[in-house]
Amino acid sequence: MGEGAKKIKLLIADHAPTRAGIKMVLDRQVEVCTEAGDAEQAIRAAKREQPDVALVGLDVCADWRGAVRGICRAAPGCSVVVLAPSGDADDMLEAVRAGAVGYVPGALDAERLRRIFRAVSEREAVVPRSMVIELLGELRGGHGAGDVLTGREAQVLGMLRRGHSTAWIADRLQIAPVTVRRHVSELVHKLGVESRSDLIEQAG
Repeated sequence: MGEGAKKIKLLIADHAPTRAGIKMVLDRQVEVCTEAGDAEQAIRAAKREQPDVALVGLDVCADWRGAVRGICRAAPGCSVVVLAPSGDADDMLEAVRAGAVGYVPGALDAERLRRIFRAVSEREAVVPRSMVIELLGELRGGHGAGDVLTGREAQVLGMLRRGHSTAWIADRLQIAPVTVRRHVSELVHKLGVESRSDLIEQAG
């Protein structure tokens, strides 16, 4: 992100010490627009501020999945990244199902945060390499290796699951609507369903 790039509006939903630590290592391209200490605060803040990125601590509340879902509904343009104390494939899959585009285990430092913001600003997912195979297995729906989804297909599937239209997805990914429809057709074929509506139902 260059000097003239638009600042990223950030929501941090985590315990106070973690929020303070994250703020200390942010660069000038990221602006903390709001903070929250629990799920309800996070959802209200997301609706009010419409952040570009939300960092949600997995242990910020008992219902962190509800927090992720609520933020995604309240701020459809927000990329949610779940911060976890340690890596767990089941938690990662739950985060993705809830609408997150990232799952980051372990402590955060300045360079790691820069990589996260760079990835989500370029419409990429943020998942540990060690967990990619679990994510692909989930998206493949049990199909063979030849049916593995591309990164862009996985992005489109996630956005469909969150209820977004073809036009919205095209604008978000900066591609033509016909390209989105082509990805949807490939997803229908690869996941072995009959239609777009079946695809969304299965993904949900």
